[in-house]
Amino acid sequence: METLIENISAEARTESDLRQFQQKVSETRRRAYTMALQLTRNPSDAEDLMQETFVKAWKGYDSYIAGRPFLNWLLRIMQRAYLDSLRRENPIRKADSLNSMISPSDGEVQELPIADSAPTPDQELLADEFRSELHASLAELPEVYRTAIVMCDLEGLSYSEIADVQRTTIGTVRSRIHRGRRLLRDIVIKRGFLA
Repeated sequence: METLIENISAEARTESDLRQFQQKVSETRRRAYTMALQLTRNPSDAEDLMQETFVKAWKGYDSYIAGRPFLNWLLRIMQRAYLDSLRRENPIRKADSLNSMISPSDGEVQELPIADSAPTPDQELLADEFRSELHASLAELPEVYRTAIVMCDLEGLSYSEIADVQRTTIGTVRSRIHRGRRLLRDIVIKRGFLA
């Protein structure tokens, strides 16, 4: 893998950058492979996805912000690479034309697959993880901010309705929601869920 990464160095990066990148990759490789295996459900495809992810990560390494969780950044790249590979493998995109799918040269009519809009198990798992992480982060907020955010963002109440419930002014509600969101963002980043 090192030679692959060294060969794709289109931009002038320092040896220090390369060593840092390789160190971060070696620290996160096992967990990244676990995610790749969950996405592809095939060890060979997982290895291919890992290679593609590492190549894309090295090419975009200058966008990584030092001090932020490297694994989160890497997994976002992996998810995008996986979705891109699914799009490339779409049989409709592989066809020369839509007509060749409907009436191929052998005269047999084929049915076109209709994309299932239901979330995949992986998407459901990520959504569940996000929800549980969000609720855990919300629980760390002081009650006054948590209540305002829940009423506004989760229950859809207006500032006026929240002010009535909390027996305060609309300005105070705006302030609580603004401060609460900032605190929530800091908590989520501190927990390493978002980079």
